[in-house]
Amino acid sequence: MRYCTLADIQQAVPLATLIALSNDDPRATAIDLVVIERAVRSSEEMVDANLRGRYLLPLATVPTVINDITVVLTRHWLYARRPEGPELPKAVTTTFTDAMQSLANIRDGKLTIGIPTGEKAPEPGKYKVRAGVKWFNRKDSLE
Repeated sequence: MRYCTLADIQQAVPLATLIALSNDDPRATAIDLVVIERAVRSSEEMVDANLRGRYLLPLATVPTVINDITVVLTRHWLYARRPEGPELPKAVTTTFTDAMQSLANIRDGKLTIGIPTGEKAPEPGKYKVRAGVKWFNRKDSLE
């Protein structure tokens, strides 16, 4: 399931800006959907990298917080692909930093995404434990 849509991105970025950020041709008049798809995919992978091991992926439903974070990451990706342009707007960098912090908090269990089945996912494979030599037993320590 996609974490955000083109409509979500269009609500966060004005159409003229989105056309300029997604096209290499300055005379373009339409959004380059291939570039938008790459930006969204990159953002979704970043979100998944932080959710992996804590939530079962792919998410069956997309919580609002994940949608919002993905939109912010996508917007930042689109602005950052223009290194020759002016500095990124402060709002873009600030919200990006906040979104990355939110992902870290979700990953560390300090923030929940509101999914009822948000238990930790079991790790694949078996656990193996190796114990050292037993130096004392209970009887020896009581004497």
